[in-house]
Amino acid sequence: MIEKSELEGVLKGTLSLSDCNITVKVSKAKITLSGRVHSAEQKGEAERIAWKVLGVWTVGNELEIDHIS
Repeated sequence: MIEKSELEGVLKGTLSLSDCNITVKVSKAKITLSGRVHSAEQKGEAERIAWKVLGVWTVGNELEIDHIS
């Protein structure tokens, strides 16, 4: 079983993602990421972390990039 709180903790504990607002939704073997990040690199990193979770078959990356000027 995918532990939502564990993944949320890893995302918040990742230095490059610590200031992002990422919400995790789990439905069976699918993880959906939503919220805002500051760059395409952060969006990709969050998705790579989600794919490392044991039991994941699908990752939906709905993160929006909020460009800071």
